[in-house]
Formats: sequence, C-alpha cells, structure tokens
Amino acid sequence: MALAGQVVGDGVRLVRPVGRGSHSLVYFAVNHAGQPCAVKVFHADLIAFAEREFRHASGLAHSRLASVLGRGTLEGRSVLISSLARGEALFSRYVRRPALKSERRAFLLTLTHLLDALAYLHSCGLIHRDIKPENIVVEPDGSAKLVDLDLAGPALETFEVPTRFGTAAFQSPEAARGEPLGPEADLYGVGMLLGWGIFGSLPDPTRPAPYHPDPLCSLYLTLTRQDRAQRPGNAGWVRERMLELSNLKF
Repeated sequence: MALAGQVVGDGVRLVRPVGRGSHSLVYFAVNHAGQPCAVKVFHADLIAFAEREFRHASGLAHSRLASVLGRGTLEGRSVLISSLARGEALFSRYVRRPALKSERRAFLLTLTHLLDALAYLHSCGLIHRDIKPENIVVEPDGSAKLVDLDLAGPALETFEVPTRFGTAAFQSPEAARGEPLGPEADLYGVGMLLGWGIFGSLPDPTRPAPYHPDPLCSLYLTLTRQDRAQRPGNAGWVRERMLELSNLKF
C-alpha cells in the first residue's frame, strides 16, 4: 500500500520510500517546518519491534547515530520518526573494490564513525546486534551514521529460548548459536567489514586468511577470532588501533 503523501505525528509528511528492512519500510519525509527527516513504518504485526526500538533509542544522542524524534501510528502500523541519515548504504557507496585500495581514507573514516557510534552505544549498555552494510549510511566523503536499532538490546540480554540476532554474513559465532551478546559481537561485524575493505569480497573467517600486505589485516584477524574471549570488546581501542596501523588521524 502506497503511503507517500500521508501525514504522521506533528505534521510529518511522507514523501517517498528510501529503504526497506525485514521489519519496516523507511520513508524520506518533511516535518511541518519543511525540514527533512525519516519515518520508519513497521509491518502491522511487528508492534513489539517498534516499541523495543523506541524504548532503546529514544534517549540516545550521538552525532553518528540517527536520533529518534517521536512515534505514532499510520493505518494501524507503528511508525518511528527520526533524523535523516544522508548518503547511501555502505556497499552502494563503495562500488570500486577493494575499498581500502580505491578510497582508503574515506573507507577508514566510515569505519571510524561506525566505531564512534558503537563506543557510545556500548557505553550506554546497549549492543546493536545487526552490524551490516545496509545499516551504515555513508556520505560522499566517507562520513557515516549507524541506523536501525530494532534489534538492539542490553548487553548479555537473555531470552527464554536461544535467539539468533543479526545477518548471517556478518554474524558472530556466538550470535549464530543464539547466545547472549556483548560488545565483541558488534566488533566482529566491524571486522567483517574491514576484511571486505581489504580483500574486495567478504572473507570466510573460519579459514586461514590469504596473505595480504595491508597492515590492517592483523586487526581483521583479531576482530574475527572465533572465540569471543579472544576478541576485543572495546570499540574505542579498536578505533585507535585501526588509525595507528593505517597511520591516519581523523
């Protein structure tokens, strides 16, 4: 059902769809003052996901996260209104691959901003639990924002039955097993993105990595260790180590 042109909240008008997820459709919208924003429209039977995202995201404030501004309903569906993350999904932005060879500084800025967002989330006791290219919106210069917190939750949250969070290609081994997740699970996803930037395709961390001269390869190997206890759990440390190895400053 087309929703463009409809109004939600305090005069927020939906303009056009700009993204689709497993739980929702995201629209570019403008508020009553003509300022751009985003509206996430959840599927009608996924009210709990909308409530969960609003509960976890409404108190967050960081320049590398899309801010939740309000919520409402539209034709029986839950909606969340948020600030607009400008740019393209990570894989669409970096079409020349390997990204670390074709646009090294821009790609490392993207990962730096992702790690800034994760350091803040983790300091608030939250785990994103779905680090993947579609959830990282990148501008032409490499600046990025982390979006989509509908799977986010408290660190080491437990459920009555094992619950597998995330997207298979970027999912940590413990996430695939349905175990409670900590910061090292999010950083595993960062490691997979770093590996993609190095090799030009998604690596298989269960197999020995091919030789690569990039000094960042050692950090990729550290972030994607299969044993969660051997992986770093501090996004700030990973950020500094990445910049140290690349000899860059942002």
